[in-house]
Amino acid sequence: MNYRCSSSRLNRLKSSESNFAAYDATFSEWYNEGVKTDLNTTGYLPSKPLASRAQASKDVVPKLAPTRLPAKGSPDYKLDLSGNTKPGASAPSLPSLPLPPTPSIPSVPQIDADIPSPVSEAVEAKANAVAKKEMEKIVRDEVKPGSVRKPLVIFIKGLDLFSSPSKSEGGYAGVGRIAQSIEGSRTFGWDQKDEIATEVAKIHRDFPVVLVGHSLGGDTAVEIADEFDSLKQGFRPIDLLVTIDAVGFSNDIIPQNVKQHLNIFGETSLFLNDGPHVARREEKTNVRNILSPLDHTEIDDDREVQFEVVDLIQQTLASRP
Repeated sequence: MNYRCSSSRLNRLKSSESNFAAYDATFSEWYNEGVKTDLNTTGYLPSKPLASRAQASKDVVPKLAPTRLPAKGSPDYKLDLSGNTKPGASAPSLPSLPLPPTPSIPSVPQIDADIPSPVSEAVEAKANAVAKKEMEKIVRDEVKPGSVRKPLVIFIKGLDLFSSPSKSEGGYAGVGRIAQSIEGSRTFGWDQKDEIATEVAKIHRDFPVVLVGHSLGGDTAVEIADEFDSLKQGFRPIDLLVTIDAVGFSNDIIPQNVKQHLNIFGETSLFLNDGPHVARREEKTNVRNILSPLDHTEIDDDREVQFEVVDLIQQTLASRP
């Protein structure tokens, strides 16, 4: 049976509070089934019979699905961040997703490092040339004759085989103590002839040069003085030359560029002294010989010898600017 929904009937149903559920069910059914007419005209319900009011009221109430409680002893899948995992609980495994293949990186061709590059060779050659010029300039400035305007006092020690008994000071202890008493003095070994000659060449001619040598160091001092007595060295003057018991290998004659020479030699030595010295030109060089009764290893420790050496050095330094 078809029921036509009129507005009068809807008003009657709505006015009754007891039949509100039936009204709501009737309206919902009418709306859900579809109105087959224009919205501006009175509609009608489809041909489906309307259920009873009680059934409609019953259908209006939503049906709740019974809650399914977890069975006793079922695993708990809650995330445990404490690290204490229950023995029977485990998280469900996630399905593995296929990953796209990683593209292969093309290999870099190997470059032979032994193959020289023309550009790098040219740059390196130019850099080496510039560095060489700079080094030559530095060396030239350092070794330039007469570049140092101050006095030079050099002590030259002999062979340690014939050293002083005072081993705690090393080498010839007396020579070392004399050198310490002269401010600014320097000490070399008897075999450092080239180094000493380089230092002498640096001193300006207006400033004094003093050479003091003991034993083999005395022979080295005479050889250096003789080397500067040449046209090549400009006959560089040696203001004071002191020899303390030199060994005496062909150094008896003192060159003309030496202004003053003090020679102290031992009386008891057999082959470690060469005796008195003489000047090549007496008008150019003042030579003074002192004979000591001490032997070769003690002569530089003698107080009188030390006094003569220090006093003569001080006089020489005081007589020049």
